[in-house]
Amino acid sequence: APGRAAGLRAGSVFAAHADALARGDGPALDRAAEALRERGFLLFAAEAHAQAAVAHRDPSAARTARTRAVALAGRCQGARTPALARLVLGELTTRQRQIVTLAAAGLSNRQIAERLTLSVRTVGNHLHSAYTRLGGSGDRTALPRLLDPPVGRPA
Repeated sequence: APGRAAGLRAGSVFAAHADALARGDGPALDRAAEALRERGFLLFAAEAHAQAAVAHRDPSAARTARTRAVALAGRCQGARTPALARLVLGELTTRQRQIVTLAAAGLSNRQIAERLTLSVRTVGNHLHSAYTRLGGSGDRTALPRLLDPPVGRPA
């Protein structure tokens, strides 16, 4: 939690990361990520780069941070963090995000198809493509953990 940065040992890389996150400072998040990577904390570094990708105002710097986050995450045996999941969700098409959100909220493929005026098969195809991009196994119960903020059952 960024608000707890004051409780961390001054000068620690984790304190620098928390401080940069609290300030929304993309370049500082990238610097913290590199310091974490150098110390062997690859998943923490991937998370920091993913957070930097969102915080950067410069699109080129955001792309670089995103590329570094994905590369580091690939070395972490499929581990997921909230920021990494948000990056991956950003790769989904608008329709895939819409369907994944409804599926995560508990709707069946048939209910989603009726709501979006699609065939059940089209909904299934979109979900399959989304699972592939998300690196998931097709387990619907895992979808809510990938979404931020978590979704509830729609009205």
